[in-house]
Amino acid sequence: MSSTRISVKKFFGKRIAIKIAIPILIVMLFAPTTITSFNAYGQVVTVVPSDNGHLGIVQSQDCFAPLTTILDATYSGPVVVDSYWVDQGTSSSTDITSNPVKKEIGPGEGPSVFAVVLNNRGTAYSITSITAFLNLPSGFAATGESKNPQLLQNYNQASRVANNPAIGNYYGQVAPGASFTMYFNIDVLPTAKVGTFSTTVVANYVQVGVVGQQCTSALLNVPFVLPGKVILDASTVSSNLAPQTNDPVSIEIDNKGSADATGVVATIVDLGNSKGSSGSSSSSGSVVLQSSTTQIVNLGPNTFNIGTIPAKSKAVISTTVYPGTAASGSTQQVTLQINYQNAWGKLLTSTINTGLVIAPNPPQSLNLSYLGNTTTPVITASMLDDLNFAVANNSTDTMSNIVISLVPQSTSVSVVGPSTWTIQNLTPGERQVLTTRVYAANTLIATPTSFTLTATYVSKGQSQTNSLTLGTFVVGDIRLQIYDLSLTTSGGTSSLVGNLLNQGSTTALFTTAQLAPSQLTSAMKAARMTNFTNNTGSNGDNPGQGGQGFHGGQGRNGPGGSSLTQQFIGDLSPDSPIPISIPIRGINYLSSGMYHVVFKVTYADDLKNFHTVLVNGTVNIVRSPPVNISTNQHTLIDSIPLPILIGAPIAVVAAIVFLVKRKKSEKKKLKLLTQGDTDIISIFDSTKKKENES
Repeated sequence: MSSTRISVKKFFGKRIAIKIAIPILIVMLFAPTTITSFNAYGQVVTVVPSDNGHLGIVQSQDCFAPLTTILDATYSGPVVVDSYWVDQGTSSSTDITSNPVKKEIGPGEGPSVFAVVLNNRGTAYSITSITAFLNLPSGFAATGESKNPQLLQNYNQASRVANNPAIGNYYGQVAPGASFTMYFNIDVLPTAKVGTFSTTVVANYVQVGVVGQQCTSALLNVPFVLPGKVILDASTVSSNLAPQTNDPVSIEIDNKGSADATGVVATIVDLGNSKGSSGSSSSSGSVVLQSSTTQIVNLGPNTFNIGTIPAKSKAVISTTVYPGTAASGSTQQVTLQINYQNAWGKLLTSTINTGLVIAPNPPQSLNLSYLGNTTTPVITASMLDDLNFAVANNSTDTMSNIVISLVPQSTSVSVVGPSTWTIQNLTPGERQVLTTRVYAANTLIATPTSFTLTATYVSKGQSQTNSLTLGTFVVGDIRLQIYDLSLTTSGGTSSLVGNLLNQGSTTALFTTAQLAPSQLTSAMKAARMTNFTNNTGSNGDNPGQGGQGFHGGQGRNGPGGSSLTQQFIGDLSPDSPIPISIPIRGINYLSSGMYHVVFKVTYADDLKNFHTVLVNGTVNIVRSPPVNISTNQHTLIDSIPLPILIGAPIAVVAAIVFLVKRKKSEKKKLKLLTQGDTDIISIFDSTKKKENES
């Protein structure tokens, strides 16, 4: 106790108490009016009294000066631990223990989030109010919250170390030795390059609990990495496959990204599902080879150890598949499972689908065709008609055990000949002709019917069927005959008359008939020429008269020609004869006898197809020798008596003379009566006067 008193006396005796007391008294005096604190960004804020009694805030010092650039053993601020790209991020106290997933980012990615992990290296004080300015390399630009113009203006001294800054903030307290993450919104431009860039970040912070400390700045190195991105795709190189054959298949795996894919292992996990169908690979995929529903099986490997696929490069895997018959004419799905390591070295799995096209079976691998003059056969009712077919192998494989059958679709049609054929083998390109005969009843006339030609055969070990439906048309039979031909004359006109009979089973439509060249027409022509020659020789002195007389019997078809005018008959029903009458000229020149006659008959069948037939007949001509027309004309003149021929002109002359004399006598008498006075009034007056006197 005594020692304590001695110490106090010494303290006050040396005036040390005065030196300590004075500052304390000053602080106590101004404490109610002046308070110093730090804002969220580490700036010193001084609060002073204002004139109106309220407190005023005055900002004083920027915390960029000085910068702490030496990170030695005595440094107790934040340090950079790691950096990477993430999907999104917000600075918070929970980031101290979080472990974000690193994201692949490539050139041209656009707005992205870059995370920088820092650690409070201090051992005594927590840090807070952290603001960081990340210096961006070429090809990157700040965007969003990291491009805050107000913050850039407040911390304009950041331009000394950051030409292209992006701003990030952390608002919590970081305990000594703890880590935290800051996020920067960065626009990755197309000009950015994949790789690692050496850049820096300026971190402003405040140590909590340090009396009188202002904001402190640290210039830290940041490993800025643009890792690139792995983008895998797959496609089949040879997608068109033939069914029922071992087809090699190549699948191309394409890395379309900007980063290498490493440790690539591809596995065919599904093969044979039709595109758009549902179902698992265990029920319809080719991996399960024993599945009864498998349409396409893999005969080659299923797993391929590829290794590295560089950016913008491709790798090809090959296998062999066998499409079944059921897969023909369809699209089949191929599912690949690809395991690889991305740009950050993380193992990922990607499932990619591609497809195969299975070609259909050739539609005319076994070709069935009709052999005939027309595309569609025509069958004549009540007659046996031939029906011919051809079977040809148009494929590249030999076909065997071919069985062909012909079946009519109507019970009124029968196959009279063979209806089934068997061919053991038919090599590629080989062709065989099949022949049979068919019969159709009259009830089917003018109606269609059909036959079905079916072929079953074996090709590539598979039984297949091909068929042909052949449409036919049944028509009736038209058979014409002419009989009872004779020659008649009426009114000076001769005609050939007879009866035209249809002995067929259907009506002949729009029937016409006319004479055709025959023995009769040839004989008539020869007789007319002979008569013409004789008349010309006997009347050589008067050819005009003789010619005129011949022309009268010439007609329009030559000298004395017969008329070949077409006669319309109309519809000619079966078993119903129709009389015909064909006018004919110059038949008087013929001598008596039997002559062969031909008629050209034109008609249409049930399909309105026109036909022309020649119908033969005979006619008996009974005639006297022809009379010379020119001789008859001269005989009429010569039969007039000569006195009459002479007296007639004399009588005419005498009559004319008599009439002339009589006329002259009347004129003379008139002159005597008028005595030269030609006035008719005077004559009448004179005559009247004489009558009165008498």
